[in-house]
Amino acid sequence: MPYQQHLESYESLITPYEETRAGFIALALEKNRKATPFVEEAKALKIIAQQTKTPRELLNIKNIQSSLLTASAISNKAKKYLR
Repeated sequence: MPYQQHLESYESLITPYEETRAGFIALALEKNRKATPFVEEAKALKIIAQQTKTPRELLNIKNIQSSLLTASAISNKAKKYLR
């Protein structure tokens, strides 16, 4: 069988602990790297939001409307159908 050229026993299919750990760490670091711009945008939005007295005032700030929709869990696809 062709697979026998690569596999000597079931133990050949077991990923060593160190490689599993390294994979999880690499994945966590990549997620962190990708999330950083969104976290920074959220921090900026919070600063702007704290300068208003009522939530309705947020609607009058044009440059944060897209961020408000994102913070409200409105997807990019759904945004196309909103005014």
